[in-house]
Amino acid sequence: MKKLIDIDQLATAEVPAPEIWNQLVEAAVASHASDIHMACQIDGVHVALRVDGVLREQGVLFPMEAGWRLINHVKVMGEMDLGERRRPQSGRARVPVLDRTVDLRISALPTNHGQDLVVRVLDATISLLELEQLGMRRRELNRVMGLLASPSGLVLVTGTTGAGKTTTLYAMLNRLNDGSRKIITLENPIEYDLPGINQAQVNYRLGVDYTTLLRTVLQQDPDVIMIGEVRDAETARAAVQAAVTGQLVFATLHAVGAVGAVESLLNLGVHRHFVARSLRGVVAQNLVRRVCTACAQRISETESVLPLDEVKSLLGPEDRPALAIGRGCDACYHSGYRGRMGLFEIMVADETLRRLIETGAGTPALRQAAIAGGMIPIQQMGKLAAFLGQTTVEELLRTVPWEETADAEEQHPAARGAAPAT
Repeated sequence: MKKLIDIDQLATAEVPAPEIWNQLVEAAVASHASDIHMACQIDGVHVALRVDGVLREQGVLFPMEAGWRLINHVKVMGEMDLGERRRPQSGRARVPVLDRTVDLRISALPTNHGQDLVVRVLDATISLLELEQLGMRRRELNRVMGLLASPSGLVLVTGTTGAGKTTTLYAMLNRLNDGSRKIITLENPIEYDLPGINQAQVNYRLGVDYTTLLRTVLQQDPDVIMIGEVRDAETARAAVQAAVTGQLVFATLHAVGAVGAVESLLNLGVHRHFVARSLRGVVAQNLVRRVCTACAQRISETESVLPLDEVKSLLGPEDRPALAIGRGCDACYHSGYRGRMGLFEIMVADETLRRLIETGAGTPALRQAAIAGGMIPIQQMGKLAAFLGQTTVEELLRTVPWEETADAEEQHPAARGAAPAT
C-alpha cells in the first residue's frame, strides 16, 4: 500500500523535528487521517496514520534521538511536561495546516522503550455534518427525526470507539439548535465549538466529573442535555432521572447494537422501571470504508461471500444494485477504499418494547420486538450497502458485529419479502 509520507527519507536527511512534524500533519490532513501515531520501539520511533479507520505504517525514525526530538516537539506544542516520562499525559493544540486550522488532542503513554504518542486530528471542515450528510437512508433519517421531536426522554448513541458517535450527536444538537431551547453539553474533551450551545468540560484533576457537572446543569434550566459518555452507575442514574423529569437527554454508551444499550443500562444499576419510562430510542452505528469510485469494478453476486438476496426487498425505486470492489489507484493510495460511510440501526422504544423492558424480558425478545417495530439490524444495512456497491462484504466482515442473532434478522418483515416500512 502506498505511503502517505516518506518518513525514512526525512530521518536520513536529518531534517529538523518541526519540519518533520509539518510534513506529517499536512499528510494527515490531506488524507483525512483521524490520528497520528508515534510509538517508541527497540528499532526507533514508528510513525503511522489512521486513515478510514485503518492504521497505515509510514516508516521508522532512526536513530532513536530523531524520534525523541519529534515527540518532544509535539509535547511542547501541547504544553506538556517534557521531563515527565513515567506518567501518562494529555495536551491539546491548535495549528494552521494547509488552508485551514485544526485542533489536536495529544495523549502520551509511557512504554518499555519510551513513549507512545497519539495525536487526534480534529478538522471541523469535514467533521461537523448535518443529519442528512451522515449517510442514513431516508427511512432511518425519519426515525431519528421522530426521536428529536420528543419533548423529553433519553436518546442513546452506541458504537465502538471511533464509530462517529460524537459526530452524530453534534448533528442532532445542531438540528435542535434553533434558539428556542437551552442546550448544554458535558464533554471530555470538547471536540468542536458549537455556536449557540453551552458546552462544559469534564476535568478529573479538579474532581469535576460527569456526575458533578450534571448536578449543576440540572439547576441551569436546560431543555436539552448531552452527556459525552455514560460509563458508571451514578452518571447513568442521573441521566435517566433527568430524562424522566422533563429534559431531553442525549448520551453515548458502549454497547453492541441498539438493544444491547438496554442491557448496558441495567448492568449499570438503573432500575428497569426507569429505563422503560425514560428511553425514547437508540442509534447504533458503525463506520465502514467506501469503495473508491475512481477505481471501482463491478463484480457478480456469485463472488460475494455473504448471501445478499435477503436485502433486495429493502431496495428503493432509486436504488441500482451494483456490487463492486476497488482495484486500487492513486486517488485511494492503492487501498481500494476512499472515505467512510455510516451504517445505522435505529431502535424506537414503543409501548410494546417498554412493557417488555419493565417485565424483565431478555435481549432476544427485546430484539424481536424492536424489529417488529421497524428496526432494521445493522447487519442488514451493511449487506444493503454492499449490494449497492458502496462498500464490500470483506469490509463488513472486518467491522460489523456479526454475533447479533441471525434469528432476529430473519424475522424482519423485509427479510421475509414484505414491503419495507416507509
